Amino acid sequence: MPHSIRIELAEGAEEIGLAVMLRDLLTQNLEQNRHKIADFYKLNLPIGLSVSDAEIKLTLDFAHGSLMISNGLTRKVGLDITADCETIMNLPNQRIKWGLPYYFDETGKEILAAMKSGRLKVKGIMRFFPTLIRFSRVMSVH
Repeated sequence: MPHSIRIELAEGAEEIGLAVMLRDLLTQNLEQNRHKIADFYKLNLPIGLSVSDAEIKLTLDFAHGSLMISNGLTRKVGLDITADCETIMNLPNQRIKWGLPYYFDETGKEILAAMKSGRLKVKGIMRFFPTLIRFSRVMSVH
């Protein structure tokens, strides 16, 4: 991983399994898919991630090549993503085609169904749509 990329856990976040998993997933994605680094550098917004059925809340504070993952919503976030555990775990499996999330395979249809049913909510989607797309591309394991 380039020296200028930093993905860290804030104090207390190392005890949250989801925070550790996200750090490891993003680190691996950036190491194995160098083309994702450009999107990672363009992320410059705190993103809230809440797991509705596990009472877990994280802040992913992106700042041009660095990410600090904190336990709880530690500051005002631009994008606020809330979903159940199953949906959160499925998000990295979403395919990216033509630079956008792909909703026409099984995983994509499951994510759309979660949005339609309210199991997946994204506040700030209209204002920060480019950030959501970049975040999706960086998170995707495909």
